[in-house]
Amino acid sequence: MVVLQLQQVNGFVNCATRARTNRGRGRASTTVCVQTQVAPSRTQRIMENISVGGEAGGAGGAYSYNALKRLDNIWSNICTQPSGPQETQQIVSRVSGFSQDYGMGNNLVGTFDIAVCGGTLGIFLATALCAKGLRVAVVERNAIKGRDQEWNISRKEMKELTEAGVLTEEEIEQVIAAKFNPNRCGFENLGDIWVEDILNLGVSPAKLVKIVKRRFISLGGVILEDCSLSSILIYDDLAVMQLSKGDILSSRLVIDAMGNFSPILKQIKGGRKPDGMCLVVGSCAHGFKENSSSDVIYSSSSVTKVADSNVQLFWEAFPAGSGPLDRTTYMFTYTEPQSTSPSLEDLLEEYWKLMPKYQGVSLDELEILRVVYGIFPTYRNSPLQAAFDRVLQFGDASGIQSPVSFGGFGSLTRHLARLSNGIYEAVDGDLLDSDSLSKLNPYMPNLSASWLFQRAMSAKQQPDVSPGFINELLHVNFNSMQRLGDPVLRPFLQDIIQFGPLAKTLGLVMLTKPQIIPSIFRQVGIPVLLDWSVHFFMLGLYTFLSAYIDPVIRPALEELPLKTKFQWKRRLEAWKYGAGLDYEL
Repeated sequence: MVVLQLQQVNGFVNCATRARTNRGRGRASTTVCVQTQVAPSRTQRIMENISVGGEAGGAGGAYSYNALKRLDNIWSNICTQPSGPQETQQIVSRVSGFSQDYGMGNNLVGTFDIAVCGGTLGIFLATALCAKGLRVAVVERNAIKGRDQEWNISRKEMKELTEAGVLTEEEIEQVIAAKFNPNRCGFENLGDIWVEDILNLGVSPAKLVKIVKRRFISLGGVILEDCSLSSILIYDDLAVMQLSKGDILSSRLVIDAMGNFSPILKQIKGGRKPDGMCLVVGSCAHGFKENSSSDVIYSSSSVTKVADSNVQLFWEAFPAGSGPLDRTTYMFTYTEPQSTSPSLEDLLEEYWKLMPKYQGVSLDELEILRVVYGIFPTYRNSPLQAAFDRVLQFGDASGIQSPVSFGGFGSLTRHLARLSNGIYEAVDGDLLDSDSLSKLNPYMPNLSASWLFQRAMSAKQQPDVSPGFINELLHVNFNSMQRLGDPVLRPFLQDIIQFGPLAKTLGLVMLTKPQIIPSIFRQVGIPVLLDWSVHFFMLGLYTFLSAYIDPVIRPALEELPLKTKFQWKRRLEAWKYGAGLDYEL
């Protein structure tokens, strides 16, 4: 007698057999295999019912389910790869001698002062440099265009684009799709803090990139679209780039703006696993009746289990510019890459369950316009120093963004004027060796100090603190900053750490909630706190140097030799930006 047993394994239904022996008969055994696919996940059903238009390059520019699975595959490979250096493709090579001694063939597109690889955010720097009179080319593997999903930013950060010569005031107004106030910070029913004018603009990347691209071309810039980088040969006088279509482009300096997964960055890092990761999922949907305010950071639950991993989930929510009932909600978490980490699809499945309660709506009442997702790796040793002559990382590829933020547009606007001026001086003075270029991405103690915050906001897999500790810690800190006023709270909400505000906040937390300190030690660990204390000391030192030593040194810079003057100008900038003193309330 043959009895069929149905068992679901790895997404398929498997039919196995079990044999029984009847009296007087021999044992019979039969194997039958039938395979049928299990029903698709809710995420797949939702995403495959959405009409996906043209996708853009850069983080968050893809919306399809197939693109989600590709990114999840990349994330899975990161989680399972062993620690330490890995074998990587060698994109950049050093060649002794001058380029003219080797010849470049008949496929030379042209010779430029600067070639920018990666156009979605690279076009902003390229335009700023072109406005200074440099010959600039942009190489982009796709078309240079912004995504449909809006970037959320403050007006102050947008104005920094006008200071860099990239946009006019009138053009800023053209690209703003939504304005909203107030903006909330809250942590699991512990009380809300409301602020004004923080990430309160929704900017259309499609319009913004189109305007900047048009300006770049009008300034004489050259764009090579649908063309990816194959290799770079560094000669004594030029960097020679081999492109995917067989074309060759030479320049005095190559700017790597290819983002977190740049092949040049991978070569420099030796394929090492990131120290941390921010995972982001979300959607833009139609049907929100209460839609006038935003959430800058909000937590509606304690540490919870997603797949096989403990995670602390946070939310952001913003009115969208596509209609008065349209709203974007993001759910994000911080984690270390490990085999038990949740996939993006795991997080999206959790998102569909939690988002309706968080926003006070039913999922059935919403029309999902698009699904968004991304992974944002972070490294402790950031920003990245130049590893080669004539090659410099920019934007996400440089690690200049805060480890607690996702997306590099805010850090781009903050550093654009500084970097465009410094790069211009480097090219003009032929200071293109790796040591000189490293001065443009210097050590910044406020950025390094932010690592403690990412660690404190990451759920431990074997916790020795209560599940609600992260929310309690954040609420105590935010409440202290609110009591200390705008000069303390507002810079922090825009990812700028300053010594005075940080010291005041820590002091007030210790006075008002001293019993939380032992849990902080258990959550982040003694080694991390000791490392952080060094950066905290350096933050104070940079603040002193920028406030009191800079005014003494600066008047004497013009008397110095060219290279020495370049180095000292970059050092003064490092003091100022590394202490967060570039921020003006």
